[in-house]
Amino acid sequence: MIRFSKLMIVTIVFAMVISLVACAPVTTPNNAPPADTKVSTGGTGQEQKPAEKVKIKFLSLSADENRNNIRENYIKVNVEKEFPNVEVEYDLGGGGQDYANKLKAYNASGDMPDVWFSEQNLSTVVIAAGNALDLYPYVKETGFDQKFKMKELVQPDKDGKLYCVQPGADQYFTPRLWYHKDIFEQYNLEPPKTFDELVSLCETLKSKGLVPMSIVGKDGWTPNLHMVQTMIMAEDPQVAIDLVSNKTDFTNPVVKNALGRIQKLVQVGAFADGVTNIDYGPAMEMYTSGKAAMLAMFTWELGNLEKASPDTDFVPWPSASESVDPNDVIQYWGAPLSGYLASANTKNPEVAAKFAMFCAIQDALYYNIEQKAPTMLDTGVKIEEVSPLLQKNLDQFDAAKIKVPSMWAATFNAKMSAEFATENSKLLTGQYSPDDYIKAINPVWAENFD
Repeated sequence: MIRFSKLMIVTIVFAMVISLVACAPVTTPNNAPPADTKVSTGGTGQEQKPAEKVKIKFLSLSADENRNNIRENYIKVNVEKEFPNVEVEYDLGGGGQDYANKLKAYNASGDMPDVWFSEQNLSTVVIAAGNALDLYPYVKETGFDQKFKMKELVQPDKDGKLYCVQPGADQYFTPRLWYHKDIFEQYNLEPPKTFDELVSLCETLKSKGLVPMSIVGKDGWTPNLHMVQTMIMAEDPQVAIDLVSNKTDFTNPVVKNALGRIQKLVQVGAFADGVTNIDYGPAMEMYTSGKAAMLAMFTWELGNLEKASPDTDFVPWPSASESVDPNDVIQYWGAPLSGYLASANTKNPEVAAKFAMFCAIQDALYYNIEQKAPTMLDTGVKIEEVSPLLQKNLDQFDAAKIKVPSMWAATFNAKMSAEFATENSKLLTGQYSPDDYIKAINPVWAENFD
């Protein structure tokens, strides 16, 4: 009987190992049952106490609809199926500078959440502090890297480590100038093709009692993420490429002209009153409610805009030079360190790494299914019934001859991002000159690539 009882215990423990391995979305050879798993035996039978759940904390952006939908309708809905032995604590970090400040506070303390979503400029700070987990061994062991069409998204950095996993959706996102066709038809207006036409249009719309263009002004968000670069590319895309490549700086005359164009828009009343206090949600609502005739926003909102405002259309950003065809030039979002990271100090590195990859997959599923948008991560979802607006966007994106990565996403370190946001907030007051802007920011830019 004693020999038989030992055999039964071994069998039970082996079954536990198999069940724990099966609970994860991808399998690695190092899974083992938690140390506190207990097996008790009774007089005539044996009972297995349920293993205590592994607890992890996930820090999530929570200031825009896409991030909220991904978290609530995909990650939360599917996590119990994939990780039945994991309990996730969701830390909602807000957005913009609020999210950045929260992540910086975690980083300064060294007590990071197990997994979090981050943009490139914040990721570099965490990595420099030694607080990011190398995900490359887990990516290779699970075959996660084989799911990508763009292999460089899952290749290790120059130090041989991979700190971020992502869905590969960002590479298709670009800033557009959206507009209400109904409003334009009502006032017999044409979408602008040049910057001068845009200024004139804004003046006309302002006279009709409308906000000409809705933007996210809080912390300089819209200029930060694309508008400064958009205005540079409108005159000379090569200067934008040179900035990303550290071959020029903010004293470049084209950069100064770009800053002047934003100042001009502020001065003619293109944006809402109090624009420097307008956050992401209110900026979107201002457009979808019809209070604003146009919206400066990335294509990650395309699906939401179609649902909320079916009369929405877009034009490529108006040109500021006769030599630039707006259809030939695209600025795209996305960077190697924009996505999901895990803490180097997590108590459960394997669980954290797998959860990060799981989040990236859910992210891609959301864009494939809900937005009908392609991703570099292949989820197996066939995108069908693409709307005419989405097809127009994809066709123009694919046809563009010049594609430039976002400076904010791919180039700026944390110090540069913070200074850029400060200067752009001042620029949106309309009282801050391009010369003052350049004088303040160029010394910081000089250290950006160090």
